[in-house]
Amino acid sequence: YLQLDPNDPDAVRNLFTKVGTDYYFLCPLRYLSRQMSKHKPTYNFRFNRGRDTPLVGGGYCSASTGRVCHSADIQPVFGSGAAVPGFSQWGDDSRFARQVMDRFSTFAKTGNPNPQPGQHGVERNNADVGGLNWPAYGDNNPIMELNVKSSVSINAENDICTWADT
Repeated sequence: YLQLDPNDPDAVRNLFTKVGTDYYFLCPLRYLSRQMSKHKPTYNFRFNRGRDTPLVGGGYCSASTGRVCHSADIQPVFGSGAAVPGFSQWGDDSRFARQVMDRFSTFAKTGNPNPQPGQHGVERNNADVGGLNWPAYGDNNPIMELNVKSSVSINAENDICTWADT
């Protein structure tokens, strides 16, 4: 886990990014989800679609590197390239934004990010949404891995967060 890749010129930054993300986001999310899911269905996701941003140069955050930087979720959540000056969306970025908006709006309407039979709205016709069930949090720590082709991880990186279980 704490190994530096000798072939990676950005190895130190990548390691600090991984450790910081796990310590401040992933592990507390798992702990809070366990507590919250005792009272209400809880749905976890990890945002996996990065984009180049003017704030972080050199292509560090992009779909091709697999790195997602802070604020990369703004455009897809609100569905507009106008959310950030100088950005626009097309192709896979537009498809991804539609998926995120449909999932989040379905959750806002129903308390469940999965379209339900008889539900009105465009999300029922979105194959990226209707074709993949987003499971509620449970003992197997399911996480929706949001990307153009989203997937669900089970017990994702569970061993990293055992320190937070106490």
